Amino acid sequence: MFFKDIIGQDAIKQVLRSGVAEGRIPHAQLFAGPAGTGALPMAVAYARYLCCTDRHDGDACGHCPSCIKMNKLVHPDVHFMMPVYKKESSRPPETYPQSDDFIFDWRDALLANPYLSLGEWLRAAGADNQQGEVYVAQAGEIIRKLNLRSSEGGYRVVVLWMPEKMNASCANKLLKLIEEPPAETVFLLVSEDPEQVLPTIQSRTQRINFRPIGESDIRQSLVEQCHLEPAMAEQVAHTAGGSWARALSTLAADDDTRFYTELFIRLMRLSYGRKLKEMKQWSEEV
Repeated sequence: MFFKDIIGQDAIKQVLRSGVAEGRIPHAQLFAGPAGTGALPMAVAYARYLCCTDRHDGDACGHCPSCIKMNKLVHPDVHFMMPVYKKESSRPPETYPQSDDFIFDWRDALLANPYLSLGEWLRAAGADNQQGEVYVAQAGEIIRKLNLRSSEGGYRVVVLWMPEKMNASCANKLLKLIEEPPAETVFLLVSEDPEQVLPTIQSRTQRINFRPIGESDIRQSLVEQCHLEPAMAEQVAHTAGGSWARALSTLAADDDTRFYTELFIRLMRLSYGRKLKEMKQWSEEV
């Protein structure tokens, strides 16, 4: 994910770029915004930008060793924490799941959809009906990783998605580290419901608010990325409510509606013509 891939939010991109250019990089930042507005992909693009060794034209280069690793989200100095679940109902806290237990599913899900929702992530991770949580074991995992030296010799970035899902034990364990991280270490907390983040965590971060994406930005992206006709793109963008994720789900629903409508029309025509053989074929197809 690059800055150029993120729909809208140009003011935030400029703030982040300027901070890097001027050497004013807050060690803990809270990216706060509704689902689908781009906070998660922005955090990933910002992590890439911080680690890139050949930044130019306001974005990461895409070809340095750091960027090549980020293409697959395998950069050794970019760490992810996300809500996970216990595969076994009764486990002592010290054996609770860690982020790395789910990292392959996480990379696949995030690469497939940078505007990932919590529900989509938990389904991809096989959580069934379980609720995701950020456990205290994940805090210990990050502390251990940050006690090691940087693998690439540059910035180390921790992307903590959904800090509102941290329990109190996890938050308390991370508190000191978020307040005073090692040199050139940046925490990026990405929240869809920042008011549910513990006040002790909020007070130690610099907050950046993500507003709904502009209709014109969504419309343009629908035309360029999804190859919609301008009139259809206008309609979808208007109903998206500033969320790219909602725009995509609207498109998927429209595709399903058209598909099932065409099936129904075929069935009615076959029934009216008493074409029993074709009706049987229709049934087998469905």
